[in-house]
Amino acid sequence: MAANEKLILHLDVDAFFASVEQLLIPALRGRPVVVGCGVIASCSYEAREFGLRAAMSLRRARQLCPRVEILKGDSQIYRCFAEQIWRIARGYTTSLETYLDEAYGDASGMEGIHGPPISLGRELQKQVLDEVGLPISVGLGPNRMMAKLASSSVKPRGVAWIAPGTEERFLTDLPVEKLPGVGPKTLTRLHDMNIHTVGQLRAIPRSALGPMFAGRGELLYERCRGRDAVRSPSIRSATPRTISRETTFHTPTCDADEIRGMLFYLLERAMRTARRGGMRVRGVELSIRYDDWKQFTAARSLPNPSESDDEIFAVVLELLRRLHRRRVALRGVGVVLSHFSPAGYERTLFEAHREVRDRRLHGAVDTIRDRYGHAAVVTGKSIELLGRLEQNDYGFVLRTPSLTK
Repeated sequence: MAANEKLILHLDVDAFFASVEQLLIPALRGRPVVVGCGVIASCSYEAREFGLRAAMSLRRARQLCPRVEILKGDSQIYRCFAEQIWRIARGYTTSLETYLDEAYGDASGMEGIHGPPISLGRELQKQVLDEVGLPISVGLGPNRMMAKLASSSVKPRGVAWIAPGTEERFLTDLPVEKLPGVGPKTLTRLHDMNIHTVGQLRAIPRSALGPMFAGRGELLYERCRGRDAVRSPSIRSATPRTISRETTFHTPTCDADEIRGMLFYLLERAMRTARRGGMRVRGVELSIRYDDWKQFTAARSLPNPSESDDEIFAVVLELLRRLHRRRVALRGVGVVLSHFSPAGYERTLFEAHREVRDRRLHGAVDTIRDRYGHAAVVTGKSIELLGRLEQNDYGFVLRTPSLTK
Protein backbone atom coordinates (compact mmCIF):
# COMPACT_ATOMS: atom_id res chain seq x y z
CA MET A 1 0.00 0.00 0.00
CA ALA A 2 1.07 3.57 -0.64
CA ALA A 3 1.94 5.59 2.45
CA ASN A 4 -0.96 8.03 1.96
CA GLU A 5 -3.69 5.41 1.37
CA LYS A 6 -6.34 4.79 4.00
CA LEU A 7 -6.77 1.34 5.54
CA ILE A 8 -10.06 0.95 7.40
CA LEU A 9 -10.67 -2.20 9.45
CA HIS A 10 -14.02 -3.79 10.24
CA LEU A 11 -14.18 -6.41 13.00
CA ASP A 12 -17.29 -8.55 13.44
CA VAL A 13 -17.68 -11.07 16.26
CA ASP A 14 -19.16 -14.19 14.69
CA ALA A 15 -22.55 -15.11 16.23
CA PHE A 16 -21.50 -13.08 19.29
CA PHE A 17 -23.97 -14.06 22.04
CA ALA A 18 -24.20 -17.69 20.90
CA SER A 19 -20.42 -17.96 20.60
CA VAL A 20 -19.98 -16.72 24.18
CA GLU A 21 -22.45 -19.33 25.45
CA GLN A 22 -20.68 -22.10 23.52
CA LEU A 23 -17.38 -20.94 24.99
CA LEU A 24 -18.70 -20.92 28.56
CA ILE A 25 -20.65 -24.20 28.21
CA PRO A 26 -18.50 -26.75 26.35
CA ALA A 27 -21.46 -29.14 25.93
CA LEU A 28 -23.05 -26.59 23.55
CA ARG A 29 -20.14 -26.53 21.12
CA GLY A 30 -21.04 -27.85 17.70
CA ARG A 31 -24.76 -27.74 18.52
CA PRO A 32 -27.47 -25.32 17.34
CA VAL A 33 -27.69 -22.57 19.95
CA VAL A 34 -30.00 -19.56 20.12
CA VAL A 35 -29.92 -16.63 22.53
CA GLY A 36 -33.11 -14.63 22.93
CA CYS A 37 -36.52 -14.31 24.53
CA GLY A 38 -39.55 -14.24 22.29
CA VAL A 39 -37.33 -13.71 19.26
CA ILE A 40 -33.79 -14.69 18.31
CA ALA A 41 -31.14 -12.15 19.30
CA SER A 42 -28.22 -14.32 18.18
CA CYS A 43 -27.87 -17.83 16.75
CA SER A 44 -24.88 -20.06 16.18
CA TYR A 45 -23.84 -21.07 12.69
CA GLU A 46 -24.98 -24.61 13.47
CA ALA A 47 -28.47 -23.16 14.02
CA ARG A 48 -28.31 -21.12 10.83
CA GLU A 49 -27.94 -24.34 8.83
CA PHE A 50 -31.58 -25.05 9.76
CA GLY A 51 -32.72 -21.65 8.48
CA LEU A 52 -32.72 -19.87 11.84
CA ARG A 53 -31.87 -16.17 11.81
CA ALA A 54 -31.98 -13.07 14.00
CA ALA A 55 -35.44 -11.61 14.77
CA MET A 56 -37.17 -14.94 14.04
CA SER A 57 -39.70 -15.99 16.69
CA LEU A 58 -38.56 -18.74 19.04
CA ARG A 59 -41.71 -20.69 18.19
CA ARG A 60 -40.67 -20.77 14.54
CA ALA A 61 -37.09 -21.64 15.56
CA ARG A 62 -38.31 -24.71 17.42
CA GLN A 63 -40.35 -25.77 14.41
CA LEU A 64 -37.36 -25.57 12.08
CA CYS A 65 -34.92 -27.09 14.58
CA PRO A 66 -36.57 -29.09 17.39
CA ARG A 67 -33.21 -29.81 19.07
CA VAL A 68 -32.13 -26.18 19.26
CA GLU A 69 -30.78 -25.00 22.62
CA ILE A 70 -32.47 -21.73 23.65
CA LEU A 71 -30.80 -19.52 26.26
CA LYS A 72 -31.88 -16.17 27.73
CA GLY A 73 -28.33 -14.78 27.83
CA ASP A 74 -26.66 -12.21 30.07
CA SER A 75 -25.87 -8.78 28.64
CA GLN A 76 -23.27 -8.01 31.30
CA ILE A 77 -21.25 -11.11 30.45
CA TYR A 78 -21.36 -10.16 26.77
CA ARG A 79 -20.26 -6.63 27.66
CA CYS A 80 -17.16 -7.98 29.42
CA PHE A 81 -16.20 -10.12 26.42
CA ALA A 82 -16.73 -7.18 24.05
CA GLU A 83 -14.51 -4.89 26.10
CA GLN A 84 -11.68 -7.44 25.99
CA ILE A 85 -11.97 -7.68 22.20
CA TRP A 86 -11.97 -3.89 21.81
CA ARG A 87 -8.92 -3.67 24.07
CA ILE A 88 -7.02 -5.97 21.71
CA ALA A 89 -8.31 -4.22 18.59
CA ARG A 90 -6.99 -0.86 19.80
CA GLY A 91 -3.49 -2.28 19.44
CA TYR A 92 -4.06 -2.63 15.69
CA THR A 93 -5.71 0.73 15.01
CA THR A 94 -5.08 4.39 15.66
CA SER A 95 -8.78 4.97 16.46
CA LEU A 96 -11.67 2.63 17.11
CA GLU A 97 -15.45 3.04 16.94
CA THR A 98 -17.28 0.20 18.69
CA TYR A 99 -20.83 -1.11 18.55
CA LEU A 100 -22.55 -4.11 20.12
CA ASP A 101 -20.72 -6.88 18.23
CA GLU A 102 -18.68 -5.01 15.65
CA ALA A 103 -16.16 -2.20 15.38
CA TYR A 104 -14.56 0.07 12.79
CA GLY A 105 -10.96 1.16 13.15
CA ASP A 106 -8.40 3.21 11.24
CA ALA A 107 -5.41 0.91 10.66
CA SER A 108 -3.60 3.32 8.31
CA GLY A 109 0.14 3.15 8.96
CA MET A 110 -0.14 0.12 11.25
CA GLU A 111 1.32 -2.14 8.55
CA GLY A 112 4.76 -1.08 9.73
CA ILE A 113 4.06 -2.86 13.01
CA HIS A 114 1.79 -5.74 12.01
CA GLY A 115 2.71 -6.30 8.37
CA PRO A 116 0.53 -6.17 5.22
CA PRO A 117 -3.26 -5.84 5.63
CA ILE A 118 -4.00 -9.58 5.43
CA SER A 119 -1.27 -10.35 7.96
CA LEU A 120 -2.58 -7.60 10.23
CA GLY A 121 -6.09 -9.05 10.08
CA ARG A 122 -4.94 -12.60 10.75
CA GLU A 123 -2.76 -11.51 13.66
CA LEU A 124 -5.71 -9.64 15.20
CA GLN A 125 -7.99 -12.62 14.63
CA LYS A 126 -5.50 -15.02 16.25
CA GLN A 127 -4.90 -12.79 19.28
CA VAL A 128 -8.64 -12.45 19.94
CA LEU A 129 -9.10 -16.21 19.66
CA ASP A 130 -6.10 -16.96 21.90
CA GLU A 131 -6.89 -14.40 24.61
CA VAL A 132 -10.70 -14.18 24.53
CA GLY A 133 -11.64 -17.47 22.90
CA LEU A 134 -14.12 -16.02 20.40
CA PRO A 135 -14.06 -16.23 16.59
CA ILE A 136 -14.08 -12.99 14.62
CA SER A 137 -14.14 -11.98 10.97
CA VAL A 138 -11.97 -9.10 9.79
CA GLY A 139 -12.42 -7.00 6.68
CA LEU A 140 -10.03 -4.31 5.44
CA GLY A 141 -10.58 -1.74 2.74
CA PRO A 142 -10.10 1.88 1.70
CA ASN A 143 -13.30 2.98 3.49
CA ARG A 144 -15.89 1.79 6.01
CA MET A 145 -18.31 0.39 3.45
CA MET A 146 -15.72 -1.71 1.66
CA ALA A 147 -14.23 -2.96 4.95
CA LYS A 148 -17.66 -4.16 6.13
CA LEU A 149 -18.42 -5.80 2.79
CA ALA A 150 -15.03 -7.52 2.96
CA SER A 151 -15.70 -9.02 6.41
CA SER A 152 -19.23 -10.06 5.40
CA SER A 153 -17.85 -11.91 2.38
CA VAL A 154 -15.67 -14.22 4.51
CA LYS A 155 -17.85 -14.89 7.59
CA PRO A 156 -17.34 -16.82 9.75
CA ARG A 157 -13.67 -16.79 10.86
CA GLY A 158 -12.39 -15.10 7.69
CA VAL A 159 -10.03 -12.27 6.81
CA ALA A 160 -10.32 -10.30 3.56
CA TRP A 161 -8.72 -7.19 2.10
CA ILE A 162 -10.13 -5.12 -0.76
CA ALA A 163 -7.12 -3.26 -2.09
CA PRO A 164 -7.47 0.32 -3.40
CA GLY A 165 -8.37 0.25 -7.08
CA THR A 166 -10.15 -3.13 -6.89
CA GLU A 167 -13.43 -1.87 -5.42
CA GLU A 168 -15.45 -1.95 -8.64
CA ARG A 169 -14.20 -5.44 -9.53
CA PHE A 170 -15.25 -6.72 -6.10
CA LEU A 171 -18.68 -5.10 -6.35
CA THR A 172 -19.59 -6.03 -9.93
CA ASP A 173 -21.23 -9.42 -9.26
CA LEU A 174 -22.38 -8.60 -5.71
CA PRO A 175 -26.18 -8.93 -5.25
CA VAL A 176 -27.58 -5.42 -5.18
CA GLU A 177 -29.29 -6.01 -1.82
CA LYS A 178 -25.83 -6.37 -0.22
CA LEU A 179 -25.05 -2.74 -1.00
CA PRO A 180 -25.56 -0.50 2.07
CA GLY A 181 -28.49 1.83 1.50
CA VAL A 182 -30.55 -0.65 -0.52
CA GLY A 183 -33.55 -1.41 1.68
CA PRO A 184 -36.65 -3.49 0.89
CA LYS A 185 -38.47 -0.72 -1.00
CA THR A 186 -35.41 0.25 -3.05
CA LEU A 187 -34.69 -3.43 -3.76
CA THR A 188 -38.24 -3.97 -5.06
CA ARG A 189 -37.90 -1.02 -7.43
CA LEU A 190 -34.51 -2.23 -8.65
CA HIS A 191 -35.79 -5.76 -9.25
CA ASP A 192 -38.75 -4.31 -11.18
CA MET A 193 -36.10 -2.67 -13.40
CA ASN A 194 -34.37 -6.07 -13.77
CA ILE A 195 -31.37 -4.86 -11.77
CA HIS A 196 -29.98 -7.65 -9.58
CA THR A 197 -26.26 -6.91 -9.22
CA VAL A 198 -24.22 -3.88 -8.26
CA GLY A 199 -22.62 -3.95 -11.70
CA GLN A 200 -26.03 -3.54 -13.32
CA LEU A 201 -26.85 -0.67 -10.97
CA ARG A 202 -23.57 0.99 -11.95
CA ALA A 203 -24.77 1.20 -15.55
CA ILE A 204 -27.45 3.75 -14.60
CA PRO A 205 -26.13 7.31 -15.01
CA ARG A 206 -26.05 9.75 -12.13
CA SER A 207 -28.62 11.98 -13.85
CA ALA A 208 -31.16 9.13 -13.82
CA LEU A 209 -30.51 7.77 -10.32
CA GLY A 210 -31.21 11.13 -8.69
CA PRO A 211 -34.80 11.54 -9.91
CA MET A 212 -35.58 7.83 -9.38
CA PHE A 213 -34.50 7.66 -5.74
CA ALA A 214 -34.49 11.30 -4.64
CA GLY A 215 -31.67 12.08 -2.22
CA ARG A 216 -30.68 8.40 -2.00
CA GLY A 217 -29.81 8.31 -5.71
CA GLU A 218 -26.54 10.21 -5.26
CA LEU A 219 -25.57 7.89 -2.40
CA LEU A 220 -26.28 4.78 -4.48
CA TYR A 221 -24.27 6.20 -7.38
CA GLU A 222 -21.22 6.65 -5.16
CA ARG A 223 -21.53 3.38 -3.27
CA CYS A 224 -21.91 1.15 -6.30
CA ARG A 225 -18.48 2.50 -7.33
CA GLY A 226 -16.93 1.67 -3.98
CA ARG A 227 -16.99 5.20 -2.62
CA ASP A 228 -18.52 5.72 0.81
CA ALA A 229 -19.87 9.07 1.95
CA VAL A 230 -19.23 8.20 5.63
CA ARG A 231 -15.92 9.49 6.92
CA SER A 232 -13.35 7.16 8.42
CA PRO A 233 -13.09 6.80 12.22
CA SER A 234 -9.89 8.85 12.39
CA ILE A 235 -11.63 11.98 11.14
CA ARG A 236 -15.04 11.42 12.72
CA SER A 237 -16.10 13.55 15.60
CA ALA A 238 -15.71 12.03 19.03
CA THR A 239 -19.38 12.87 19.57
CA PRO A 240 -21.62 9.91 18.63
CA ARG A 241 -24.59 10.38 16.34
CA THR A 242 -26.98 8.56 18.68
CA ILE A 243 -27.15 6.76 22.00
CA SER A 244 -29.95 4.21 22.21
CA ARG A 245 -31.40 1.73 24.64
CA GLU A 246 -34.18 -0.76 23.96
CA THR A 247 -35.58 -3.97 25.38
CA THR A 248 -38.43 -6.47 25.28
CA PHE A 249 -40.80 -6.90 28.23
CA HIS A 250 -40.68 -10.26 29.98
CA THR A 251 -44.41 -10.47 29.24
CA PRO A 252 -46.28 -8.17 26.80
CA THR A 253 -48.02 -5.54 28.92
CA CYS A 254 -50.70 -2.85 28.90
CA ASP A 255 -49.77 -1.67 32.41
CA ALA A 256 -49.11 2.06 32.08
CA ASP A 257 -46.92 2.18 35.20
CA GLU A 258 -44.73 -0.68 33.98
CA ILE A 259 -44.37 0.88 30.53
CA ARG A 260 -43.43 4.29 31.92
CA GLY A 261 -41.11 2.71 34.47
CA MET A 262 -39.26 0.79 31.76
CA LEU A 263 -39.00 3.87 29.55
CA PHE A 264 -37.56 5.93 32.40
CA TYR A 265 -35.08 3.17 33.21
CA LEU A 266 -33.92 2.93 29.59
CA LEU A 267 -33.74 6.70 29.32
CA GLU A 268 -31.68 7.18 32.49
CA ARG A 269 -29.22 4.52 31.32
CA ALA A 270 -28.79 6.33 28.00
CA MET A 271 -28.61 9.77 29.67
CA ARG A 272 -25.95 8.53 32.08
CA THR A 273 -23.87 7.49 29.06
CA ALA A 274 -24.38 10.92 27.50
CA ARG A 275 -23.33 12.74 30.67
CA ARG A 276 -20.29 10.48 31.03
CA GLY A 277 -19.28 11.67 27.56
CA GLY A 278 -19.79 15.31 28.55
CA MET A 279 -22.80 15.76 26.27
CA ARG A 280 -26.19 17.42 26.41
CA VAL A 281 -29.15 16.08 24.42
CA ARG A 282 -31.49 17.84 22.05
CA GLY A 283 -33.08 15.09 19.94
CA VAL A 284 -35.29 12.32 21.38
CA GLU A 285 -36.92 9.38 19.59
CA LEU A 286 -39.32 6.79 21.00
CA SER A 287 -40.12 3.41 19.47
CA ILE A 288 -42.82 1.00 20.61
CA ARG A 289 -43.52 -2.52 19.36
CA TYR A 290 -46.92 -4.11 19.88
CA ASP A 291 -47.54 -7.77 20.64
CA ASP A 292 -48.62 -8.27 17.01
CA TRP A 293 -45.13 -7.01 15.97
CA LYS A 294 -46.33 -3.72 14.52
CA GLN A 295 -43.78 -1.04 15.36
CA PHE A 296 -44.10 2.76 15.46
CA THR A 297 -41.61 5.55 16.08
CA ALA A 298 -41.82 9.27 16.74
CA ALA A 299 -39.20 11.92 17.42
CA ARG A 300 -38.98 15.47 18.72
CA SER A 301 -36.31 18.10 19.24
CA LEU A 302 -36.02 20.20 22.38
CA PRO A 303 -35.72 24.01 22.11
CA ASN A 304 -32.44 23.79 24.04
CA PRO A 305 -30.03 20.92 24.79
CA SER A 306 -30.53 19.26 28.16
CA GLU A 307 -28.75 16.87 30.51
CA SER A 308 -31.76 16.36 32.80
CA ASP A 309 -33.46 12.95 32.93
CA ASP A 310 -36.79 14.51 33.94
CA GLU A 311 -36.77 17.07 31.13
CA ILE A 312 -36.03 14.46 28.47
CA PHE A 313 -38.52 12.02 30.01
CA ALA A 314 -41.30 14.61 29.68
CA VAL A 315 -40.67 14.53 25.93
CA VAL A 316 -40.68 10.71 25.92
CA LEU A 317 -44.10 10.71 27.65
CA GLU A 318 -45.41 13.18 25.10
CA LEU A 319 -44.26 10.88 22.30
CA LEU A 320 -45.78 7.88 24.09
CA ARG A 321 -49.17 9.57 24.23
CA ARG A 322 -48.89 10.24 20.52
CA LEU A 323 -47.91 6.66 19.60
CA HIS A 324 -49.66 4.36 22.07
CA ARG A 325 -53.23 4.51 20.77
CA ARG A 326 -54.09 0.83 20.16
CA ARG A 327 -55.65 -1.51 22.71
CA VAL A 328 -52.88 -4.04 22.18
CA ALA A 329 -50.19 -5.00 24.69
CA LEU A 330 -46.70 -3.66 24.13
CA ARG A 331 -43.95 -6.20 23.51
CA GLY A 332 -40.99 -3.81 23.54
CA VAL A 333 -39.92 -0.17 23.82
CA GLY A 334 -36.81 1.85 23.07
CA VAL A 335 -35.40 5.37 23.26
CA VAL A 336 -32.81 7.07 21.07
CA LEU A 337 -30.93 10.25 22.00
CA SER A 338 -29.34 12.43 19.33
CA HIS A 339 -28.19 15.93 18.35
CA PHE A 340 -25.58 16.22 21.08
CA SER A 341 -23.63 19.29 22.12
CA PRO A 342 -20.84 19.64 24.70
CA ALA A 343 -22.10 20.03 28.26
CA GLY A 344 -21.75 23.59 29.43
CA TYR A 345 -21.40 24.99 25.91
CA GLU A 346 -24.73 26.83 25.96
CA ARG A 347 -25.00 27.60 29.66
CA THR A 348 -25.71 31.19 30.50
CA LEU A 349 -24.20 33.26 33.29
CA PHE A 350 -27.47 33.27 35.21
CA GLU A 351 -28.69 29.68 35.11
CA ALA A 352 -32.05 28.80 36.60
CA HIS A 353 -31.83 27.36 40.09
CA ARG A 354 -33.59 24.18 38.87
CA GLU A 355 -30.92 23.56 36.22
CA VAL A 356 -28.11 23.92 38.74
CA ARG A 357 -29.93 21.66 41.20
CA ASP A 358 -30.63 18.99 38.57
CA ARG A 359 -27.04 18.99 37.36
CA ARG A 360 -25.70 18.55 40.88
CA LEU A 361 -28.24 15.83 41.64
CA HIS A 362 -27.42 13.85 38.49
CA GLY A 363 -23.72 14.27 39.18
CA ALA A 364 -24.11 12.86 42.68
CA VAL A 365 -26.25 9.92 41.56
CA ASP A 366 -23.89 9.12 38.67
CA THR A 367 -20.92 9.14 41.06
CA ILE A 368 -22.66 6.68 43.39
CA ARG A 369 -23.58 4.39 40.51
CA ASP A 370 -20.07 4.51 39.05
CA ARG A 371 -18.72 3.29 42.38
CA TYR A 372 -21.40 0.84 43.57
CA GLY A 373 -23.27 -0.10 40.40
CA HIS A 374 -26.36 1.27 38.69
CA ALA A 375 -28.68 -0.61 41.07
CA ALA A 376 -27.32 1.32 44.06
CA VAL A 377 -29.88 4.08 43.38
CA VAL A 378 -33.36 3.63 41.90
CA THR A 379 -34.92 6.91 40.86
CA GLY A 380 -37.92 8.40 39.13
CA LYS A 381 -40.51 6.24 37.42
CA SER A 382 -38.10 3.27 37.36
CA ILE A 383 -39.25 2.70 40.96
CA GLU A 384 -42.32 1.11 39.33
CA LEU A 385 -40.08 -1.80 38.26
CA LEU A 386 -39.20 -2.73 41.85
CA GLY A 387 -40.84 -6.05 42.65
CA ARG A 388 -41.54 -6.66 38.96
CA LEU A 389 -37.98 -7.34 37.76
CA GLU A 390 -34.93 -8.94 39.30
CA GLN A 391 -31.89 -6.75 40.00
CA ASN A 392 -28.15 -7.23 40.06
CA ASP A 393 -25.31 -4.73 40.52
CA TYR A 394 -25.78 -3.50 36.94
CA GLY A 395 -29.47 -2.71 37.38
CA PHE A 396 -32.71 -4.44 36.43
CA VAL A 397 -32.33 -7.74 34.59
CA LEU A 398 -33.95 -7.18 31.21
CA ARG A 399 -35.45 -9.90 29.09
CA THR A 400 -33.60 -9.07 25.89
CA PRO A 401 -29.80 -8.78 26.13
CA SER A 402 -29.36 -5.15 25.14
CA LEU A 403 -26.43 -2.78 25.49
CA THR A 404 -26.37 0.97 25.13
CA LYS A 405 -25.11 1.89 21.66
